[in-house]
Amino acid sequence: MNYVQITEDQRRAMLQAIGVERVEELYGNLPKAYRLDAPPQLDGLPSGKSELELVDTLNALAQRNRPAAAPGGACFMGGGAYDHFIPAVVDHMAGQGAFVTAYTPYQAEASQGSLQAFFEFQTQVCQLTGLDVANASLYEGATAVAEAVIMALNTTGRRRVLVASTLHPDYRRVIGTYLSDLPVELVEVQADPESGTLRVETLQAELDHGDAACVVVQSPNVYGQIEDWASLFAATHTQEKTLAIAAFNPIACAMLKRPGDCGADIAAGEGQPLGIPLQYGGPYLGLFAAKQALLRKMPGRLVGQTIDAQGRRGFCLTLQTREQHIRGAKATSNICTNQGLLALRATIYITAMGPHGLRDAARQCYHKAHHAADQIASIKGYSLAYDGPFFHEFVVNCPVPAQKIIDAGRAQGIHPGLDCAKLGVGSANQLLVAVTEKRTAQQITSLVNLLKELA
Repeated sequence: MNYVQITEDQRRAMLQAIGVERVEELYGNLPKAYRLDAPPQLDGLPSGKSELELVDTLNALAQRNRPAAAPGGACFMGGGAYDHFIPAVVDHMAGQGAFVTAYTPYQAEASQGSLQAFFEFQTQVCQLTGLDVANASLYEGATAVAEAVIMALNTTGRRRVLVASTLHPDYRRVIGTYLSDLPVELVEVQADPESGTLRVETLQAELDHGDAACVVVQSPNVYGQIEDWASLFAATHTQEKTLAIAAFNPIACAMLKRPGDCGADIAAGEGQPLGIPLQYGGPYLGLFAAKQALLRKMPGRLVGQTIDAQGRRGFCLTLQTREQHIRGAKATSNICTNQGLLALRATIYITAMGPHGLRDAARQCYHKAHHAADQIASIKGYSLAYDGPFFHEFVVNCPVPAQKIIDAGRAQGIHPGLDCAKLGVGSANQLLVAVTEKRTAQQITSLVNLLKELA
């Protein structure tokens, strides 16, 4: 879109069309006491700059940033947001003015192009999760999981929610906020401290109390460990009506069994790994899919495919179950935007990568993470906190506080990982390390050497 300012002739033509001579007349009802002088004088603001001066100022400000993936550095941070490779075509396509400036679609004014993009997005999410229907879309992973819980409560009419303690703490807090004013019991089911995963026997004991609306299990979980979704969800379904909710990683779905393949009724997750930069922690993208039977209880909106009066392929908003649409008090949720631009990025990313590219990225994550874990575990004083299977993230027991390692790493341009204590999932001497396909053998060696220096 062209943002060049209008000309003086255009300005006069517009004023003439509405019957006024000067722009100031448009503010005639505003008391003079509240108007700025001309030129405006705002206390505390610096004087104007030329374009050259402004560019220099902005460049100086940009130099103060410390990006996670700075050139020459390495990012091993994870905990829900990951430094994945993003093909150049994602920025190029998503940066088109027609997409960047388009607001979230409502009814008839939604363009066919936007609707088709969302339809493709929904299709891709269904393929990733192995479920029947997906929406377009939700805020980010935490609210997507919370919306899944609300959907289970509305569907089953039950009042107990069972959440694995291995679910990301941010997700657990958002669920707690959603349920804080509702007559609902939120139960945190404790994981096995040795394996860092939820045991079927522990879950079954909670299910035997009855009245559970749903069970929420994340895999890979907050420790990076792979949960036994199939067994856990099989136990869940021994209770009539109880729904199984899988919190998933979309990249892992390209290599591991998908939520739907493991018996999940609902899958919700964070779409940031799908072509979305870390960008200061957001905005991100909530992914949501479910079985066909739950279609009319889903939050947000769903785009469908149809034909017009001439028999041509077309797209429309099939379901609009939020309060800003026609549902009002009967809305399934109060989701107020569909993160359309982020969903578009995910669609472009998945299309560019293709099934083989996604699978290759997932395999590289897996193998590089296990190579790094083996190297770290061989250092005297360090060990892996859990010995079970993991995808691309793992917890390291350290001989020194994790924050000391993080501070030393940053001085060398390395982000070694996250302090588990600050994340709320472990002790001050535990470091959560994530390894994506972007990490090179040299970068992994640099991390290993850093840990050796601090042992």
